[in-house]
Amino acid sequence: MRHHDDPEWAAYPRRYAAGEWRGPIFRDMVLADARRLAAERPESLSILDIGCGNGFDGELELQQAVARAAGPYIGIEPDPDIALSDVFTTVHRCFFEDAPLDPASIDIAFAVMVLEHIREPQRFWDKLYEVLRPGGVFWGFTVDARHWFVPASWLAGRLHLTDRYLDLLSGGTLDGRYENYEVFYRMNTPATIEGGTRAFTSKTFVNFRRVGQMDPYIPRGFRWLGRGFDRVARGMGWPGAITAVRLVK
Repeated sequence: MRHHDDPEWAAYPRRYAAGEWRGPIFRDMVLADARRLAAERPESLSILDIGCGNGFDGELELQQAVARAAGPYIGIEPDPDIALSDVFTTVHRCFFEDAPLDPASIDIAFAVMVLEHIREPQRFWDKLYEVLRPGGVFWGFTVDARHWFVPASWLAGRLHLTDRYLDLLSGGTLDGRYENYEVFYRMNTPATIEGGTRAFTSKTFVNFRRVGQMDPYIPRGFRWLGRGFDRVARGMGWPGAITAVRLVK
């Protein structure tokens, strides 16, 4: 079953549209399911953080809040150079598809800004279905490939301009810069996600948009241009830059 703009989740894109940063919003969406499942299941929840390095969307405090809702809190981080928080009961330093996780062992899994980097979508979805318990939930927060930013990003990558652009954006100071991992955008629209997730019992898509949402990725002197694109897209009813997908096994 497929839902868009599900009333249960409508408050979250409204918070984003009002100017709130995405990280706390995504955390609250995960925790809403954690509270629901905790009320249904007597055992402690097992929560899986896919791409757990540098915290929850870059924030350690948000990650700690999710960890407090978990029994076993399991992290997946394939980048060996990223230091991890001490909140995890288990960490697997590999890609999610290769992680030694028991079948039907996870209550909640989530991935923040990871799906755009997946080279083989079906391997990811098959692994996810395998490790979730019946009724288990996955939240994926990712760039929406229908937004104007994605073709621009894809073109920059193919022209090998991404590093140069990020240097320009940071003023030549790379400390703290977002890791420039390769992107594929193969599971970044409702249609492409639908194709690989037919086994799941429920799918919900929540889109986030607001004018100026891409400001952090645009040099200050050119942000008026990005905001102009956002206003046109909003007027046309086009999707915003971020999509969340909720899958239930």
